Amino acid sequence: MFRDKVAPIGTTSSRVGATGRHPITSMRIGLDGGCWLNRRGYGRYARSLLSALARREDGNHYVLFVDSETADAPDLPSRFARVVVPACHPPSRAASAFGRRDLRHLLRMGRTVAGYQLDAFFFPSVYTFFPLLRPVRAVVGIHDVIAERHPKMVFGRRRSRLFWRLKLWLALRQAHLVLTVSDHARNGILEQFRLAPKNVRVIHEAPDPIFRPLPYPRDPADLLPACTLPRGCRYLLYVGGLSPHKNLHLLIEAYRRLVAEPECNDLRLLLVGDYAGDVFYSAYGDLRAAVARHGLEGRVCFTGFVPDEVLVDLYNRAEVLVLPSLEEGFGLPALEAAACGTPVIASEVGPMETLLGPAALTFLPRDVDALTNSLRMLLKDPARRTAMGEEGRRRALTFTWEQSAAQLHALFQELVEA
Repeated sequence: MFRDKVAPIGTTSSRVGATGRHPITSMRIGLDGGCWLNRRGYGRYARSLLSALARREDGNHYVLFVDSETADAPDLPSRFARVVVPACHPPSRAASAFGRRDLRHLLRMGRTVAGYQLDAFFFPSVYTFFPLLRPVRAVVGIHDVIAERHPKMVFGRRRSRLFWRLKLWLALRQAHLVLTVSDHARNGILEQFRLAPKNVRVIHEAPDPIFRPLPYPRDPADLLPACTLPRGCRYLLYVGGLSPHKNLHLLIEAYRRLVAEPECNDLRLLLVGDYAGDVFYSAYGDLRAAVARHGLEGRVCFTGFVPDEVLVDLYNRAEVLVLPSLEEGFGLPALEAAACGTPVIASEVGPMETLLGPAALTFLPRDVDALTNSLRMLLKDPARRTAMGEEGRRRALTFTWEQSAAQLHALFQELVEA
């Protein structure tokens, strides 16, 4: 085990809490880095929030607990002291739809954390939670209740569903506060787990600054040569995972109806999502089969994973971003698209109506007619698309990771002073 600039139990700074009548100015905070390598929403949330926390000059001492592979990630903040706990597989892969965390590694993580004098411990996501073997005030991130409401769409095996429920039960027992990403997600958590409202807090996600309007976005025909797109083509865009609950069969059906109409015959559909390396339960095979069955090959492109440096161009040139999920806790791609000035159509089972207001159209996620009609209406109305894009850009600018990190710091302060 490698320890970087951090002292275990026995070395602690003197400070006074609430009982001492003045605020704590320096805290020792433990951080779970298990999600860092994940390329889905959990990973982006952990990387973005913790990186923004590292940029703050708050006087706190942060200790990041990671596995050996994560420790080699070049973007880990140098400000954090690092404690490396060896594992056979990174938690971001082991805690997958068909995987299972090694019990020995879970206990090793718990024992390692117990060896440090910490004021609080933060799990950015319950996805990589491990048991804390020494009492410490814990903040556990729960991004949504999709796994509870749609378990068979999230986990392919009964054993995986059982393991998830056990992990969540223990995490809720050890959590002093639960952190989530939207009021919609908070309402679901309160309903599902019957927690005290004061113990469930919201800190929003935010678009990375790379997502912005570009004066001359590059042509997808150049960026995605494997898709063989016509230069300058119009396209609908989806960004996210390819899991069953993302409801992409509905989007493919709506697209099939649109391209049967002469005025939409040139339209393409880009589905941006990692189908090769994603550790979550995937509907990729079924989606491919649906595309073939409808004769849409060559029109629907599965791009695979796309880096942000390419994604920003795809957002900028898209006619509309569509998020048809059965449910979203936040739906960060919608905010990223809005930051680029791109209009959004999203499922109403999520926070989009609150977050983006008139910059997004919402629909019931099983209503293919509603989605098709909304798409048709926007495609025929460039003035409305422009107006939605401008409003989305304005709203997206109100969300920043720096603001979220400040809220997280205040939450730590409140917890430690309690």
